Amino acid sequence: MQLKTVVLTPLFLVWAMMLAAQDKTPVKYGKVSPEDFKTRYDIDTGAAAVVLADVGSSEFESGRDWFIQMYKQHRRIHILRKSAYEKANISIELYVQGAAEETISNLKACSYNLENGQVVETKLESKAVFTEKVDRNIVRKKFTLPAVKEGTIIEYSFTINSEFPTYLRPWAFQDVEMPVLWSEYEVSLPEYYEYLFLSQGYNSYHIKSSKDSRKTFSFNMEGASSASPSRHVSVTPGITTHRWVMKDVPPLKEESFVTTLKNHISYIEFQLSAIRFPESPVRNIMSTWPKFMEEMGKDEDYAGELLRSNNYLSDDVKRLTAGVSTAKEKAAKIFSFVRDNYTCTDYSAIWKSQSLKTTFTKKNGNVTDINILLTALLREAGLDASPVLLSTRSHGKIYAMYPIRSKLNYTVVSVYADGEEYFLDATRPFLGFGKLHASCYNGPARKVNVAADPLSFEADSLSERSVTGVFISPDDKGRLSGHFQRQYSFFESYDARSRIREKGQDVFFKDLAKGFVADIELSNGKLQELENYSNQLLVDYDFKLGEMDESGMVYLHPMFSESIRSNPFKSENRKYPIEMPAVTDYSYSLTLTLPDDCTFEEIPKSAIVKFNDGEGIFQYLVQQNGNQLMMRSRLKFNRAWYEAEEYQPLREFFDVVVKKHAEQVVIKKKKA
Repeated sequence: MQLKTVVLTPLFLVWAMMLAAQDKTPVKYGKVSPEDFKTRYDIDTGAAAVVLADVGSSEFESGRDWFIQMYKQHRRIHILRKSAYEKANISIELYVQGAAEETISNLKACSYNLENGQVVETKLESKAVFTEKVDRNIVRKKFTLPAVKEGTIIEYSFTINSEFPTYLRPWAFQDVEMPVLWSEYEVSLPEYYEYLFLSQGYNSYHIKSSKDSRKTFSFNMEGASSASPSRHVSVTPGITTHRWVMKDVPPLKEESFVTTLKNHISYIEFQLSAIRFPESPVRNIMSTWPKFMEEMGKDEDYAGELLRSNNYLSDDVKRLTAGVSTAKEKAAKIFSFVRDNYTCTDYSAIWKSQSLKTTFTKKNGNVTDINILLTALLREAGLDASPVLLSTRSHGKIYAMYPIRSKLNYTVVSVYADGEEYFLDATRPFLGFGKLHASCYNGPARKVNVAADPLSFEADSLSERSVTGVFISPDDKGRLSGHFQRQYSFFESYDARSRIREKGQDVFFKDLAKGFVADIELSNGKLQELENYSNQLLVDYDFKLGEMDESGMVYLHPMFSESIRSNPFKSENRKYPIEMPAVTDYSYSLTLTLPDDCTFEEIPKSAIVKFNDGEGIFQYLVQQNGNQLMMRSRLKFNRAWYEAEEYQPLREFFDVVVKKHAEQVVIKKKKA
């Protein structure tokens, strides 16, 4: 037994040392060797850049009279291709609140290039760092790393000294474009502060650990009055240090039908829930939605002006509602006035950028400026109107239980009229009354009122339906001529009206002809309901198909411009859900009549494919009756949101759709 002990102990120690080495942060600032410039990374051989290491920490230190927080970050990136040069543009955000603001220190940045087998470094000059004010709470420090070319390794590190000790910076372990070889975040928390840890993503931790210790903090506390001397205070709370590490994290690449990758990237953030000082009652910090909405309703930079009399609006309100008998008509008139006369300058803003009166007179502002003005006008007309706070699809999901201000970025309006509730957004020029933009359908929202009424704008609640009909028959010269008519869905109508406003109707119809998948002469283009934004746009036009070639054969794609030409699901696998913008129902019908001297040589076969017992259905029905062919295609989904596990069946389903839509009708001229 003794012999075995003597033999095994060194092996055990070697093994333990190897494990410890694997757990150690793999980079040190300024230590770059020629071996670091390898150009192949098996995790993603096509990557334009690779994050070699991203290491951060947050810890509490002694400030002048209380805790401060020190946040440090060190990042090293290998730039492999020109397309990744923008990775050398660095932006660091600092938080500001009144006179208190975060400051940056120990900023270092350097580029490394391998020249003649030697590592040549180029340091960032301090004068190359610029400051940009984003809004009342955010300031950015910006710089660009010098001497960047293909093969350059860049790195930078900095410390943020924060007077807001309770705000812990979040951490992203994953990038949407670059693979990350090592991502590490360490947070040391005194026992006085209690946080919720909110994490997301589909990658597992290489290390997830915590350890306890104690640390002494010393402060010089000011006296109760100017005459009272300051006093020295020391405390020694328990400290819990949390460490999270992920290794070899692939990029989370954008795919079809995703609201935003922010919802799915491997990420952790923190929300202070309580403060527990010795010999003091517990102070609960986590706000409730009613309390949060009460604060937003009073805040002058949000809805505070709605609590005051805004008499300067009364003349316009009286003019707009003159002769109107119902509350809904009043609301519609006021809504149309704001929508058609005010321009939105920023579609992602929780705070107003100016006073209500300035917005009223300037006739522009951000989304909150304009929709708070709409709320004020509706209230001036005696209507029950309230702002509604939400997060748009590109901004990410909010937490339904916790009111976290940074998760919100958009305001719409709720108004009651004639016993019905309508939701309005006057910032979009082609939205009808009671319609919201597709970007707003992102789940939970809250009304800014005393009860903070919960709302939900789910994509599954939207039904997008379009109907297309194509009729083709020979003209008096035997040439195939046709008529095309399509009723766009609501969101398609919005996009089409926007294109028409920007480029004009002539260009709009030319673009339709280009997408027809056949040479056509388009004529008599008409648009119905173009100015009635509450209704779906109806497009119709006449067309002539090209002449039959010398072989006496014609090859037609019977779906023409309405075909789905490629599968939207490209990747073999997908880890995050499929988030369609709405429940959809697209119907297409074709009636094709041939001249007497022609016949059908080949036609597609009918097919019906169901997805998940009828939650989705694809119908492709073909019927020939002599020289007439009738075809109907319908693609319908009863849900907008699908689990990642449903990705493969959906991909296979769309494979069938693409193949059927690509099939041709072959027409042959009869022999004389």
